Amino acid sequence: MNSWLSPRIIVAFALALVGAIFADQMTGSAERILVIFVSMLIALFIVADPHDREDVPEETVKPTASDTEVPAISSHPQLQAFIDSSADAILMVENARVTAANQVALRLLGTNIVGQNVRMAFRHAGAIERLSDPDAQHSGHPIRLTGIGQKNQLWDMRIQTMGPSQKIVHLADRSGTQAAEKMRVDFVANASHELLTPLAAIKGFIETLDDPAAGDDAATRGRFLGIMATETDRMQALVRDLMSLSRIEAEKYDPPQTPVDFSDIVMETVDQLRNSQKDRGTDIVIDVTADLPSVMGDAGQLRQLASNILNNALKYGRAGTPVTVLLGRSRSGAMINFSVTDVGDGIAPEHLPRLTERFYRVDSGRSRLVGGTGLGLSLVKHIIDRHRGHLEIRSTIGKGTTVAVLLPVVPTGPS
Repeated sequence: MNSWLSPRIIVAFALALVGAIFADQMTGSAERILVIFVSMLIALFIVADPHDREDVPEETVKPTASDTEVPAISSHPQLQAFIDSSADAILMVENARVTAANQVALRLLGTNIVGQNVRMAFRHAGAIERLSDPDAQHSGHPIRLTGIGQKNQLWDMRIQTMGPSQKIVHLADRSGTQAAEKMRVDFVANASHELLTPLAAIKGFIETLDDPAAGDDAATRGRFLGIMATETDRMQALVRDLMSLSRIEAEKYDPPQTPVDFSDIVMETVDQLRNSQKDRGTDIVIDVTADLPSVMGDAGQLRQLASNILNNALKYGRAGTPVTVLLGRSRSGAMINFSVTDVGDGIAPEHLPRLTERFYRVDSGRSRLVGGTGLGLSLVKHIIDRHRGHLEIRSTIGKGTTVAVLLPVVPTGPS
């Protein structure tokens, strides 16, 4: 009989086809991958049966009882290479004992888990309960586990029955998804808090002014109306920053295509601050290299970037001390280097990595006092990312802070 039409090959092909059809009906990508993985693994095992006796003529081979039994898939010689190709943790379990594990699983659970009981390998009550129960029915649907590996890591465990007492276990790390969801929840909570705080103040002052005794006092009325105006401006700034952040995030995969003279933007921003902030504007000291090339950018966003960085330096630097602005080429000449240095209290090293997080404040009380929204540096980081640039923040306690931005210049074509 032609070897390509042997019953084993026909069965393997049919199994792979059925697995593909079944996977196509599932909605989740992880479920489809697992189903295809399992069906192809079994098909591979059937086709490459190590008990095959190709050197013996077909008519001389007599079926025995062992030929009709399905050997344990964990004994297949190509199993280890197959599961090692996966980026997720994969284990084979037989009679509640780990019989094989890929490199990802070994790094996660320990290098000595092969041969151990699942209780020793997993040390997680939920996983142990499912894997040690011989009568458990496994559908391949994910089981959410927390605490495997590191304390806060989140995993989806999928179990598929492969045969009598044989199970394949697939562990997918979902910690990144959990972190993104936590950031979203924190963002909504922080934005709501930042809006509710001035709203509560405005509502309280309105109720006070509604009292004839307070409303008829010109000095009290003027003071309250001034505070209400300040709180309204704060809410307006927050909403404006939220809208800007949303727009920049939506455009982050679409780099700007317009040449912009960043030197002009910086000079315009400095002139505006010198005119609008009489007490601190004169402290700005600027050093700009002549004839700098243009950058490929969004003029509005780059103006916002320069304004946010300079405003922060003026707010958090000590009154009467210089705010130094440097603008020139990078060492390689491929980028423009824009840096702003203040003289102030500085920022502790542990805070530096988190400064670009939304609503993160080193000193909440002082930030509210100077009127920040908590989104300034987050906006700066998003703008720089969209422009394919680089942000660096250096600070020394008691001396001050430097915020440096590198932006790529417009590439010059062959002459």
